[in-house]
Amino acid sequence: MKHIEIHPIPLVSIDAEYEKPKMTYLFNYGQNVNFYYYVWFLEAGAKKILVDAGGTAEMAIALGRPRESVKHVQTLEEGFAKLGLKPVDIDIVILTHLHLDHLAYARQFTNAKFIVQEDELNFARNPHPAGRFYEKGLFEGLDFEVVNGDYQITEGVKVLFTPGHTSGGQSVAVETAKGIAVITGLCCIQENFQPSEEIRKVMPVIVPGVHLDVIKSYDSMIRIKEIADIIIENHDPRFANVSKIP
Repeated sequence: MKHIEIHPIPLVSIDAEYEKPKMTYLFNYGQNVNFYYYVWFLEAGAKKILVDAGGTAEMAIALGRPRESVKHVQTLEEGFAKLGLKPVDIDIVILTHLHLDHLAYARQFTNAKFIVQEDELNFARNPHPAGRFYEKGLFEGLDFEVVNGDYQITEGVKVLFTPGHTSGGQSVAVETAKGIAVITGLCCIQENFQPSEEIRKVMPVIVPGVHLDVIKSYDSMIRIKEIADIIIENHDPRFANVSKIP
């Protein structure tokens, strides 16, 4: 099989003052952080696959973020047009989890099947008050294929059960020309997986600031590090100007 390329499609940029612990739990107090909302396109054989369904600037602002910190980058349609795509072309959407900033454009994929973990769907339908980033109207009625644990999607593409950030989070392992690339299902930036030398004296990774279970988050991150040759942290800004990975 031909090795697969992953195409980042950035949608929103957020520059948050003094908020890095939102991404790096209990570390980096008072530091600024830049992160993005993305979707990720890949083609595996005859299947056109999207990882996540994106967020919008309006969503970020509605969640309470200062308007001046949020920058609209492009719509889904604009990002797709650069790849010669339309939403109706997508066969499979893999949802890493069901937080609303990963679901904004889901209903545009009218020909797609949506891959979700059973634990995630069950939690999202009846979320604990601590899980405030769910909105049922964004996902109810989608054409779900519900899976449990690791699952082979197609040749060269597999989901990995990586809970902790959410109840049923999943990451996406992709066979590329430079090894296994994993798009994380935990909302994070590069520093979560590559902390400073000083922090590495304490622990090899930093869990995301948003999580339901800190220990499961940590264990999922260690698993990703063991599997991945390339880690694609799903909110990291360095992919915003990258046309393909690798």
